[in-house]
Amino acid sequence: MPLAALFLLAGCGPAPTPPPEIRSYREVGEFSLTDQNGNAITAQNLLGKVWVANFIFTSCTAECLVLSKHMANLQERFRGDDRVAFVSFSVDPGTDQPARLAKYADLFDAGARWSFLTGEPAAVETLIKERFLLPVAQSSAESLALQKALLIHSDRFAVVDRKGVVRAYVQGMRSQAEDEVAQVVSHLLVE
Repeated sequence: MPLAALFLLAGCGPAPTPPPEIRSYREVGEFSLTDQNGNAITAQNLLGKVWVANFIFTSCTAECLVLSKHMANLQERFRGDDRVAFVSFSVDPGTDQPARLAKYADLFDAGARWSFLTGEPAAVETLIKERFLLPVAQSSAESLALQKALLIHSDRFAVVDRKGVVRAYVQGMRSQAEDEVAQVVSHLLVE
């Protein structure tokens, strides 16, 4: 009997990660921002698509690079599926103007379905905090140049359904982040 128990245990590995919780958090609502090509992008442009959002800034040398690499890999997974879009919101809109965002987008081979958005700082901050319900803050040293300021922002991906409702959050720095986001996107595509 002990030998049989060993055979049963041999097939056991680490417990699988539970899938991300999919529910309705909040409607993103209307917004109008500018993409890396200087085009106005509104919430209307994304209606009818499942989209993945993340929050980055181009002068970041740590987490933002990891998040953007995950986003690039997700873009590749859903290549050719026009029902899926990708949106990176700059948490440093004062610095991240369209030309700078375009250079950053090129680093990750961003395709036509991946927008890097910037706009008025107050509008971007309100969108992130009140619509995505995620933290974003600058240090209190407002007199310093924004590039030197400490920016605090979420490293979560938000997955938004075809109606513009945030349906899931995925911790972006985890090794399984891409798989979890892809699972949510696939679920929302058949919903």
